[in-house]
Amino acid sequence: MNNQQIVNGTKQYLIGNYGRLPVAMVRGSGATLWDADGKEYIDLFAGFGAGGLGHCHRKVVQAIRDQAAELMCVGNLFTWPSQVELAERIVRHSFDSRAFFCHSGAEANEAALKLARLAAGEGRYKIISFHNCFHGRTMGALSLTPEKYQKGFEPMLAGNVKCDYGDLDGVAKAIDAETAGVIVEPIQGEGGVHVPEAAFLQGLRKLCDQHNLTLICDEVWTAPARTGQWFAYQHFGIEPDIMTLGKLAGGGVPVAACMAKPALADKLVPGTHGCTLGGNPVCAAAGAAVFKTIEEDNLLQAAIDKGQHIRQRLADAKLPAVKDIRGHGLMLGIELDPMPENLLTACMDKGLLINVTQGNVVRLAPPLTIVPDVLDKGLDTLIACLR
Repeated sequence: MNNQQIVNGTKQYLIGNYGRLPVAMVRGSGATLWDADGKEYIDLFAGFGAGGLGHCHRKVVQAIRDQAAELMCVGNLFTWPSQVELAERIVRHSFDSRAFFCHSGAEANEAALKLARLAAGEGRYKIISFHNCFHGRTMGALSLTPEKYQKGFEPMLAGNVKCDYGDLDGVAKAIDAETAGVIVEPIQGEGGVHVPEAAFLQGLRKLCDQHNLTLICDEVWTAPARTGQWFAYQHFGIEPDIMTLGKLAGGGVPVAACMAKPALADKLVPGTHGCTLGGNPVCAAAGAAVFKTIEEDNLLQAAIDKGQHIRQRLADAKLPAVKDIRGHGLMLGIELDPMPENLLTACMDKGLLINVTQGNVVRLAPPLTIVPDVLDKGLDTLIACLR
C-alpha cells in the first residue's frame, strides 16, 4: 500500500485522537525513516525521544529476537532474568531503589502518585506540580498536568496544587498538613525544554526533607542518557525518592518504570498495584539492551558532543528568528520569534522530521547514535527552512 491508502485506512479504522501527518512510515534504520512511497527522512525527533538508539538498533533487535524465541509472557506471579537485569542496570546508574515496570510514562507516574499518597499516610493527599509541566494523560497524571489538557475530563483528582517552575517560595507557601509530595521534571519537555537553576531542585529536596514529603522526579523525557547524564537529576546534585522512566528506556519498545527508594518501595505490597504485562520478558530484554548499549558505546559523551555541535551550528548560522537554545545533551529546545509559518511541513517536504511545542519552540531529540554526516545534513535542512 502507498501513503494515501494507509492514511485512508487510518481514518477509517483508527480513533482520530492524534494529529497525524499524512505520511505512513514503513521502515527505519539509525536516524533515517522511509515512508510507504519510498521517500527518505532524517529523524531529529526519534518518536518523541523514544527511539533514542535509532530505528531498529541491531543490539535491541537481537535482544528482542533472542528473548521472543525463549519466553514472551508468563505474568508477574513469576519473575525472569531480563526483568532483573534491567532493574539492576537502572539502579547501578541511579540510586538505591526498587523497580515497578509498566508500559508508559503516564503509568509510571500513576504508580508514583499512589506510592506518595500511601507513604504520606491518612489525610495527606496533595501533590504539588508545576505550570508548563507534562506528566501524562491518564486521570491521575492528567490531574497534575496543565489545565488546557484537562478540558472536558473534569473533575480532576483532588489535591493537585500548581506552582511556578523555579519558584521555591511559592512551593514553600503551598505546603500544608495535607501535602504528600512534589513531582517535578528536572528539565521540562512538553513545556518548552526549560532548564531550572540547580538551586531550585536543591531547594525542593530540602523542602521535602523538612516536611517529610516524597520528591518525585519525572525522567520520562530526560533519561536514560539523553541529557548527557544517565538521569537528568544528576545535573543538579540531588537524589529523588521516586523516579519515573519511559520513552528511551525501551529503545522504541514500551518500557516504563517507577523506581522507589527501598523504604517507600516496601509499601507497595501484593495487591496494592500492578500491571499485567509490565516488564514482560521481551520488553525487559529490549530495555536491558538499551542500557547495556549506552554503557558499551559511551553514549553519554555522544549526547554531550552532538548537543554541543548542534548549538554551534545554529550559532554559526546567525538566524535572526532564534531567540534561545535550551536544554542539555540531545534534548534541545530552539525558541523562535517570529515562528515561521508551516515550519514542520516545510521540513518534512525536504525530508526532515522535527517537532514544535508551545507554539514556537522547536524540539530536537535525535537518536544518541546519529552519525555526524546525517546530523549535519539534517541541520543543513533545518537552517535552510528557518532562513
